[in-house]
Amino acid sequence: MAMNISKTSFVFCLLFIGFCLNACSGLTRSDKPAVTTWWLTPYTGMAQVSAPETALPVTVDVVVVPGLDSDRIFALSDDAELKPYSGARWVDNLPELLASLVERSLQASGRYETGSGGTGSGSGNCDLQLELREFFADLGPSGQTSGVRVAIDGRYQCGAGTPVLVKLSASIPVNDDRMNVIVAAFQQAMDSVMREMLEQI
Repeated sequence: MAMNISKTSFVFCLLFIGFCLNACSGLTRSDKPAVTTWWLTPYTGMAQVSAPETALPVTVDVVVVPGLDSDRIFALSDDAELKPYSGARWVDNLPELLASLVERSLQASGRYETGSGGTGSGSGNCDLQLELREFFADLGPSGQTSGVRVAIDGRYQCGAGTPVLVKLSASIPVNDDRMNVIVAAFQQAMDSVMREMLEQI
């Protein structure tokens, strides 16, 4: 009888230990997809061979329309639903990401030196104020990604000079739902609008 009790206790202990191990391993597993962080680079295609003797000081200010102040990568459906791609993030929130891309693109041109945050305008200082209006992928009727859109409006002014209205947009077709393809389309769109910006200011 003692032998039967001992065997029963041993089996019970093994079952209990197995249960505990399964429970603990469940705490470290998740059904959520891993978060992947994506990077965009500044536009450098209009760098001057020889930089001017004096680069223009430019203050860059960026705002975004409601809904886009996030590090999520969004798609817009046919019925105007803004949907984030699961497990995909930009390296920073869009206002900070765009401000960095604009500043580094300006610097790469060799024509400007940049700062941000409204340092005040002297007679030789320039201000570039931008509003990001579109920065998302488009979803077709079947829910597949069909392209990406970027649109930026703004105003550029140096000292007491006449302000220049800035209007930038790019639309890049995409026929693939892989995230690296979608991000590559965003990069292409950003290169296009940064080139437009440098041509307009």
